Amino acid sequence: MAAPEGLRARRRRETAREIHLAALRLTRQHGFDVATVEAISAEAGIAPRTFFNYFPSKEAAVVHGPFDLDQADVSAFTGGATVSYAELLTELVELLAANLAADPPSRDELHDVFAVSQEHPGVLAAMLAQLEGFQRRVAELVAVRLNRPADDEEATLIAALALTILRAGFDRWVHEAAEPARTPAADIAHVAALMNDMFGDRHEH
Repeated sequence: MAAPEGLRARRRRETAREIHLAALRLTRQHGFDVATVEAISAEAGIAPRTFFNYFPSKEAAVVHGPFDLDQADVSAFTGGATVSYAELLTELVELLAANLAADPPSRDELHDVFAVSQEHPGVLAAMLAQLEGFQRRVAELVAVRLNRPADDEEATLIAALALTILRAGFDRWVHEAAEPARTPAADIAHVAALMNDMFGDRHEH
């Protein structure tokens, strides 16, 4: 019975991405003000009422990020063994980067999202809200792994560190001239390794 649920979840992710790309395409071609919910819906081939099943606003559609997590990977993470905080952070970063290796966004797409967010405060606010919501979700997963309350301070800090590594990896991938086939996962792994080098045991005094 699990397979149909997986197919529905995948289709929902695909539809959300189609709406996001339609919103970004219209914004790029005609400007953000012209990219209304009705226009985005028509571009994506859906009804406006369907749009609101996926996004609360056109701002949220424009900044939709690749933050879907595979439920099987999530279950494996939350049910994992007791490890050090450093190992837990490594596992968490790998969980967050897994989907990016399989379905990475394009550099042009992210450049466009960042450009629109810089020009329109409402889009920037939607981006920050999305990141904040994702960080809360990640902190809850860490809390489950640690068998702690959802608002546990250490779980929140580990989640914040993981998201910092993720953002730094994305920034490196977007702005460095690299081979086109490279995914963000490689740059995220680079930043994670740098973090380990900076704060690992060999650097203790």
